[in-house]
Amino acid sequence: MPRVKIKLFATLRERYGRSEVEVECDGTLRDAVEKAAGLLGEDFIGEVFSDGKPRDDRIILVNGRHIQFLGEVSLRDGDVVAIFPPLAGG
Repeated sequence: MPRVKIKLFATLRERYGRSEVEVECDGTLRDAVEKAAGLLGEDFIGEVFSDGKPRDDRIILVNGRHIQFLGEVSLRDGDVVAIFPPLAGG
């Protein structure tokens, strides 16, 4: 089972009080997020997924590459998943 690091940024970092968690998963993004929810709280799944798909209003990178450009996301041991919430400024 791959061991991956999930990094949280901006309001997600503030909300969950951690900048990263490390989990073992079955190699899918969904399983990695579910395992992270076991450490952060079940509401974390809704921060990343909506209707079973990654939320459009989140930026999710795997090893620095946006998942929309990766096609099928398959996680390997040592991968880093970075999750950014919507950002606003003014």
